[in-house]
Amino acid sequence: MTAPDSARNFLVSVLGFIRERKLLVAAIAVVLGIGLSWLIHLPTGYSGHAHPSQAISTDFSSGFSVAWEMTSKDLGVDGPVVATTRVDGVLVAVTGKKDGSSKGATTFSGTLIGIDPSGSTPTVLWRHEFNSESGTLFTWDDSIIAGGETIRASDGTVTATWDTPLPTTVGYDHDRGSPRVLFPRPSWGDGGSFVPITSSVVVTCTPINDSRSGDRNEGPSCTGWHKDGTQAWNYAVTRNADGQTVQPTGVATVDDHLIVGHSENDYDLYVDSFLSLVDGSVTDLDVPFSGRISIDNVYATSDGWIINGMGYSQLEDGDIAVLNPDGSLREMVTLTTNSLGWRTLITTTCTDTDGLAVLPTAEQALTALRTGHGWTPMCSGIVTPRSGSDLTTLNGRSFLAADKDGTPTYTDYEQGAFLSADGSLILGIQSIESDKKNSTKEEAPALYYSRSGVKIASLSQVGARTAQPFYDDLLIATPVPQRNFFLRYLGGYPHPDTVLMGITPRRAS
Repeated sequence: MTAPDSARNFLVSVLGFIRERKLLVAAIAVVLGIGLSWLIHLPTGYSGHAHPSQAISTDFSSGFSVAWEMTSKDLGVDGPVVATTRVDGVLVAVTGKKDGSSKGATTFSGTLIGIDPSGSTPTVLWRHEFNSESGTLFTWDDSIIAGGETIRASDGTVTATWDTPLPTTVGYDHDRGSPRVLFPRPSWGDGGSFVPITSSVVVTCTPINDSRSGDRNEGPSCTGWHKDGTQAWNYAVTRNADGQTVQPTGVATVDDHLIVGHSENDYDLYVDSFLSLVDGSVTDLDVPFSGRISIDNVYATSDGWIINGMGYSQLEDGDIAVLNPDGSLREMVTLTTNSLGWRTLITTTCTDTDGLAVLPTAEQALTALRTGHGWTPMCSGIVTPRSGSDLTTLNGRSFLAADKDGTPTYTDYEQGAFLSADGSLILGIQSIESDKKNSTKEEAPALYYSRSGVKIASLSQVGARTAQPFYDDLLIATPVPQRNFFLRYLGGYPHPDTVLMGITPRRAS
């Protein structure tokens, strides 16, 4: 072998050695990278101060981190979580499915799970299986009503069994073709849902027959129920002088009183009297009206009702009647100025520092009409008082965001958005007015600076699809369905078996 050949062979050997080491180094780098990604994306646990709130913490301005994940196995059930809520400080989740019978009836079989999320990892407190004719469940003070049972949230104990379960339909007032509970329909889609009962008695109504009798001696059409499933009272259907059906409505409740009214079509409701939820007694409208009073012109306050004249009565357009909860007249007021405007008043929601809605007193509502200011430091406006309406303003200022060309323009947020206590952050789905037809929505709600509309982070970045505050610094979230399995091993969320997630503010690195 010549010297040049020996040198060439030596060089080839050296290069081969280096090449092999490069591949080894690259492989080690990949493994370390995946391992580091795992370490970075491991659940951080919850270590906050566990303050129950519907307002989100300003700490979320740093973004989102996954505090914990729970699988069906962790919950001790099969199937996904279809709804969650907070009852008496306990996180209550429901899993279940619809089952069809041979007779065509549909039942909802499921499991209620009580969870304590206040520690670094959540703890299952209890489980309770139930069967119901509907996926609609009710929360009432410290309990849940499901499958004809009252279940205490703290320990899952059944405290009462209903002889007559609540109807399966939670309907609007014009939906009178089936038994129903007089509360707005839930905003959830298919599957289970929780509807809160906020009064001392829940009212249910059965379908109304075609009887034209004008007295209250007919069979009861509406019934008041206590939380233990016992009847409080019955209300028999009545007819007014024009032969129109007069019965309780689910518009609002003030100090255990609600409006009794009639409808002239499927949507317009008019006031006839007021019903006491305590004993079922009825008080006629104690205002010298010469004509009908639309419920759209009645506003419920925390201590009574205020009625706008609006040409429907002997009141002038600027006059206001203030009624006690039972409908008796408290005072008549003439507004010299109307800065806020009646429609703005009824589409304004003011909240406390925990994000909970606060009804004004009658005097505060009148002051708002005179001055244009809300009754708490945090007030938001919606398009209409009906469900599904978008959030459009915050403390009188419209939301702005950059459109596809970067130009600031008006935007709104789908109903169900959550604000921070100071109003600086908003978690929701944004819809830019000038680009509604062409805009593509976020895969999940995103976090924005409320004044500029600049996006901070999206829940989809941590694999969450929907979320709602449980504590101010802990969101209870559902995972994005059918998440790519390999994303988990590249540091993504969620795990393929995850059914429930806790989201906390991102910690400083």
